[in-house]
Amino acid sequence: MNAAKLHHYVPQFYLRRFVGPDGNLWVWDKTKARAFTSSRGSVAAETQFYRLHNFEAMGHDPLTMEKQFSELEGEVALITEQWLGWLAAVAPGEKIEIPEQNRKLMSLFIALQFLRTADTKDILCLFHEGPELSAEDKTRLHTELLWDLEFVNGIAAFIEKAIWMFGRNRSGVPFFTSDNPVAFKTGDNRMWLKAGFLREGTYVVFPLSPEVVMYCKEPTFWHKIARFNDCLSPVEFTADMVRHENAGQVFMAKRFVISAVNDFAEAREFVSSIGTDRYAPQEGKDDPESGFRKWPGDPQQPTE
Repeated sequence: MNAAKLHHYVPQFYLRRFVGPDGNLWVWDKTKARAFTSSRGSVAAETQFYRLHNFEAMGHDPLTMEKQFSELEGEVALITEQWLGWLAAVAPGEKIEIPEQNRKLMSLFIALQFLRTADTKDILCLFHEGPELSAEDKTRLHTELLWDLEFVNGIAAFIEKAIWMFGRNRSGVPFFTSDNPVAFKTGDNRMWLKAGFLREGTYVVFPLSPEVVMYCKEPTFWHKIARFNDCLSPVEFTADMVRHENAGQVFMAKRFVISAVNDFAEAREFVSSIGTDRYAPQEGKDDPESGFRKWPGDPQQPTE
């Protein structure tokens, strides 16, 4: 069998949207504090990451999971490419068309994208009790989680029921992504989360491209912005707002922060602040009408 050896836990179709003019990605390794260029096929991937060794022992296809991911990615690539085309042209506050089936597919994709990464695998294995795990045991534990339909569908249902909004970035500062790109944030906008996220107010922040970010906001807490479901946000993004969302990618990343440009100064600064209150909000308040934090003197106000 001609088996694909390098398995991507962040899809190549997605990373393609973040390449620079030369067709490569800029990557900042937050563990070594260095930046370098990379092809989209060489980052956020590991050899045989989803290989099902127990399937292989029973004579079944060990790449079943990898092939299932590829099928879902193909559908989501088409859906989100259409969204990006629409979102480049619509007016602030305008709705885009998202059929129910597309919403289900995207919800499943986001849930699995959060669970399928090397970071989730490491966290899962860290909490495993018992003898030290072999590499095959770690893969088995991770793939068992990914095939836990009740758990995966629970996260997907949380996302599907959310209020979906899209932010368009024309600030000149691109959105980052990372090797762990689905970020969760508390309803008070104060804390990024890697666990404990299925609760009232929590929301997803998922950059779709350097110009567009997707939000999935828990509908009870954020009910005042329900009229913007499936809409382009009425808020005009400033460079500071983009940098704030980029901080979420720096926090979520296991190792690699990814951008179309070589500008990681804020990433370096933010990493040094993790575990401190340096960036804790001191002023401002949450605006339930727009779903964003408002600061004194901020001229960017939501429109009806």
